[in-house]
Amino acid sequence: MNKDEFSRLFEELMYPTLPYRSISKDYSASKNLNSEICAECGGECCKRCGCHFSPDDFQEISFNFLKKELEKGYISIDFVDGEMIYQEFGVYILRARNQNAPIVDLGYKRSACILLTAKGCKLDYEHRPTGGRLLIPSNECYSIFGVAKRKCNSTYSIEKCCYEWKPHQKLLHNLAEYFKNKEIPCSL
Repeated sequence: MNKDEFSRLFEELMYPTLPYRSISKDYSASKNLNSEICAECGGECCKRCGCHFSPDDFQEISFNFLKKELEKGYISIDFVDGEMIYQEFGVYILRARNQNAPIVDLGYKRSACILLTAKGCKLDYEHRPTGGRLLIPSNECYSIFGVAKRKCNSTYSIEKCCYEWKPHQKLLHNLAEYFKNKEIPCSL
């Protein structure tokens, strides 16, 4: 087997050609949007990590289109470890960028979302990532190590996000290579 054949086989293994299958989503603002609960808690979930995008959040899935979106500085390319989602290989996804994090944030590090302000999200409901739009706010709490946490739940899990981005791995890998060492401020 020569080098070209090996490269082709490796690429087929790492980036198989898969059809895109959108997962059904319920964007019912009456169920998923409660400014009072979010204001009361101060964006507890947004302080942990930026929410993830679905491919459906973008008008087009192409290198040039996503490059322009990433150049706005509030979206990052993340790599979700396979163990986290019960798969052999990890998956590239797009999510709202975290504060003080680079555009290519391959460690899935947790810190406050770059879009979080004292008044809430910089984006209106219609323009938020699916992970944020499908978050169901809750007044119920649970306790971890004596610290009260809210039982807010997103119906768009990281597993669902990874499933939807799986057919676009080669594209996201190429974008990660392009943005790897670029410093881009948030334009919002």
